[in-house]
Amino acid sequence: MRTLKKQQGLGLLSWILVLIIAGFFLLCAFKIVPLYAENRYVVSGLQSLADAGSPLEEMSDMEIKRKMANFYMINNVRSEGPKNIEIQRDAKKLIVKIDYESRVTLFDNAPFIRTLDVVVVFKNHLDSSRPNQCCTPVSE
Repeated sequence: MRTLKKQQGLGLLSWILVLIIAGFFLLCAFKIVPLYAENRYVVSGLQSLADAGSPLEEMSDMEIKRKMANFYMINNVRSEGPKNIEIQRDAKKLIVKIDYESRVTLFDNAPFIRTLDVVVVFKNHLDSSRPNQCCTPVSE
């Protein structure tokens, strides 16, 4: 019977520790998840290029960039990284590359930490010879 009385659950310090750990993971999620959500729009834009009515090889570089810029404007893509569109033309195929990194600050001027940033690198490639494998890096 004595052991049942002593089992009371977490103490105050334990609860504070649990809340600090949960707060850290929530902070990370609130800062990092929007980066991945924005990259989903970049992937959707590349897929819309592959699904367009005219073949990708027949489009000019300016037309491809204009379509992507319109897609970004409609879907509220704000970061500058996805706007770095590189287009490579070969005899048989066209590759559209959108490689960028996004940086977000987790802690700024916190005690013991001057600045802590998280950098996420995205590599989105569209190969016109394999449009069904959209947005995976092309092996050289």
